[in-house]
Amino acid sequence: MVCATQARAQVSTTAKPKALPVAVYITAHPDDWQLFMGADACADVQRPRSKTVFICLTGGQADVPGDVYWKGREAGCQAAVRKAANLLTPTIDQAPAPQSIVFNNHAVTMVRYRGGAVAYFLRLPDGGLDGKGQGRGAFQSMAMLLKQNRSMTPLDGSATYTSWDDLVKTVRLILKKEVCNNPVNLHTPQPNERYNPGDHSDHRMAGRLALAATNQIECRTMLYMGYNSRLRPFNLSAAQKANQQEVYQAYSQTMAGLGLPSGWEPSHLQFIGRQYSYVWHRDGQVFDNQPEPVLQATTNDVENKAPVVQALPSSLELEPNYPNPFGQSSLMAYQLPATAAVWLRVLDTQGREVLRLLNGEQQQAGRHEQWLDVSNFPAAGLYIAELRVGDQRRTCRMEIIR
Repeated sequence: MVCATQARAQVSTTAKPKALPVAVYITAHPDDWQLFMGADACADVQRPRSKTVFICLTGGQADVPGDVYWKGREAGCQAAVRKAANLLTPTIDQAPAPQSIVFNNHAVTMVRYRGGAVAYFLRLPDGGLDGKGQGRGAFQSMAMLLKQNRSMTPLDGSATYTSWDDLVKTVRLILKKEVCNNPVNLHTPQPNERYNPGDHSDHRMAGRLALAATNQIECRTMLYMGYNSRLRPFNLSAAQKANQQEVYQAYSQTMAGLGLPSGWEPSHLQFIGRQYSYVWHRDGQVFDNQPEPVLQATTNDVENKAPVVQALPSSLELEPNYPNPFGQSSLMAYQLPATAAVWLRVLDTQGREVLRLLNGEQQQAGRHEQWLDVSNFPAAGLYIAELRVGDQRRTCRMEIIR
C-alpha cells in the first residue's frame, strides 16, 4: 500500500497533463448534428474544461423563397447548442449575440456560448438531395463547386466562394483559430456512399469537406450515417436518447415559435434513439500557427486559446468502446492512476482469448487509447474486453456486426 501511494505521488508531480481534444462538428444543415450526432455532441459540450466547435455549412433553405426560413433554421441550431450547454446546469441566460468574422476574405457568422461551445454558420445554398441545387439558391451546390468548379454565393449575399479550395481554406482557418495546437476529435457525415447509402448529397459533401479541411492533421474521426440510420436498431441509452431529443426539441420549438415548420414529425423523429458511426484515427500534425482573422466589429468576448488540461484519474478505469456495435473499427480507452504494467485482451463469451493487445507493457499514468479493427476478430458476435493492472481487473462488452 505504501509503495502504491508513493508511486501515485511521484507520477502526479512529474507527469505533464495532456490537453483535452477539441470536438469539431462539421455538418451540412442546421439540424444535422442534433438528429445524427446529438448524443455525442451533448456529451462533448457537457465535458468540463473542453471546447466544442460546430460548423454549419448551408442555410438549408430548400426551395423556400425569401430569408425567413433559413434564418429560422439558423436560430434553431443556435438554440440547440445553447440547450446542450445548459443540460447539466439549467439556467435562464440571454442568448449570446452573433458576430461576423472574416476568414479568407469571407464573412462568417459566429456565436460563442458559455462552457466552451462555439458555432459558425457559412450560409451556403442548400444543394438538394441530388446535389443539383435549388431554384431559390440559383442551383448552386457544394457538389457542383467540387465537381464542376461552379461558384457558390452565400444566402446572405456575402463574398462568393470561387472554388472548392477556397471553401476548404476558409473552414481550415476557422479550425486553426479554434483548435490551435490541441488534439482534434472530428465528427462529420460519412462521405462514402457504400457505408452511408441513400443520404443527402450535402451530408456527404460536408464529410468530404471536413476531411479535406483536416488533411494532414491528426484526428480521431467519427463518420456518421445519415438517413439510412433509421433502418438500424435503436442503440442509444435512455440518457443519450433524452439528450438527443432535448436538443432537437430546442431546434423545433424555435422554428415553431417563428411560425415555421418545426420538423417535429415522424420523418425526423425516427432518428431519435439511433446514432451510427465509423471510427478511425488519422495520423498527422497539429494545426500550426496561423495569422488571426480580423473581427469585423469590436467584441467583449474573451477567447481562451490556452490548451485545456485534464487531471489524472484517481482509479483504474476502462471506458466502453465506441461505437458499439461496430462493423469496421472502434476506439477503446482506459485511464491509469499511476505508471504500471498493463495487460489488455479480448475474450469470447466462453472466456477464450481471441486478441491480445497488451502483454505487461509499462505505461505512464493518464488516458490511453487502443483501436479495434474488425478484421482481427474471427466472427461477428459478442466479445469481452479485459483490462488488468496488478490485482485490479476491468471488463466491458462489445459487439461485432458484419
